[in-house]
Amino acid sequence: MIKPVFKVLAALDLSTEAGRRKLGGIYRFLGEGHDWDLELIRSQKEFTGAKLCTAAKSGVQGLLIAVPETAAQRALHAKLAIPTAFIDFPDASTLKSFPLCVFINEDNHAIGSTAAQHLLAQGTTNGFGYAAASDSRPWNQGRHEGFAAQLARNGRPCDVFERTETRPRGELVAWLKALPKPAGVMTAFDDVARRILAACADAGLRVPQDVSVIGVGNDEVVCDHVRPTLTSVVPDFEEEGYRAARELQAMMLRPRVPSKREFLCPIKDVAERGSTLHTPNAGLLVQRAMDFIEKNALKNITAADVAAHLHVSRRLADLRFREVRKTSMLATILDIRLGEVKRLLAETDLPVAEIAERCGCNPASLKNLFRRHFGVSMREWRKANTLTRFQRYSLRAEPRQDRR
Repeated sequence: MIKPVFKVLAALDLSTEAGRRKLGGIYRFLGEGHDWDLELIRSQKEFTGAKLCTAAKSGVQGLLIAVPETAAQRALHAKLAIPTAFIDFPDASTLKSFPLCVFINEDNHAIGSTAAQHLLAQGTTNGFGYAAASDSRPWNQGRHEGFAAQLARNGRPCDVFERTETRPRGELVAWLKALPKPAGVMTAFDDVARRILAACADAGLRVPQDVSVIGVGNDEVVCDHVRPTLTSVVPDFEEEGYRAARELQAMMLRPRVPSKREFLCPIKDVAERGSTLHTPNAGLLVQRAMDFIEKNALKNITAADVAAHLHVSRRLADLRFREVRKTSMLATILDIRLGEVKRLLAETDLPVAEIAERCGCNPASLKNLFRRHFGVSMREWRKANTLTRFQRYSLRAEPRQDRR
């Protein structure tokens, strides 16, 4: 069966890292065996109403749009009724009036929440601020809302500095000085963070000791060349491009209203660099983790439960834990559990199933876990280490020391 070749017009801002990564996702989709006659528009300036009309007359079968449109362009676009995948510029009215389109968006609330978790994980931050962009589009507000909501869940307020790119730098310096120190500042995107770092230098504030700064986008041209280098939340731009291409292909194959029309792409990572890397503060977070683990290790908790207790991401909790203790949270939980298993084997006659239950383990997997760690079976270990009744009585008579 011959696969169809679709004529597609894609408009992306290829001057940005985000645009190039979205294009990479489109090419990844095409590399799976889909064939498009693809025309690229490389900037918002090139994408005009006239270009849309020309595309329609030339027989374009699909549009992939990752640049903002004017209201007139959107109206024309809807009238042309060409299947379209929009990336990162949601529009409720277009979604309602134009059946043959889908919207692929960043999860901006998750971006803001992740930035807050990263700053909270430093352990001693007292003041928090969001440096907003001058852009009024929903992604700016979504990041702010996600950041503020995560802070609120931890009982922390969030101060906002509006229109960071356009206001006088002196106002920005004054705002930074007024934040309680140490402070943590999330910026709407990496270029805004660059201005924050410059204002910190003007104010005589040390980064990250006085102010930690985190951006969004992981534009390496910016992040690796500012001083200190910039920590940044990494949206999965490539996945956005891939998913947009996949959904567009489905609409071109079957031109009907999709059952699902809005998609949120999760973040990919946090690229940690010098603007938040302040390792001494990690000790406070890890101590909180250890307190929780020691109290709950025998209750079938996971490393994800520890991260949730700390209100940080699993990845960030593991990173801090390894920095300080040179091991993982999971390994620490297992060490405590297996230590209790050995104690119960030596001091009691309890069956293995009950020991497993008391130690938060799955009875079916405990035997294999024990052998992997100690090189002998539980039965062999019990036989070699069982205490006499007198020894058990002596242990019960003496107060047990705290593990710590």
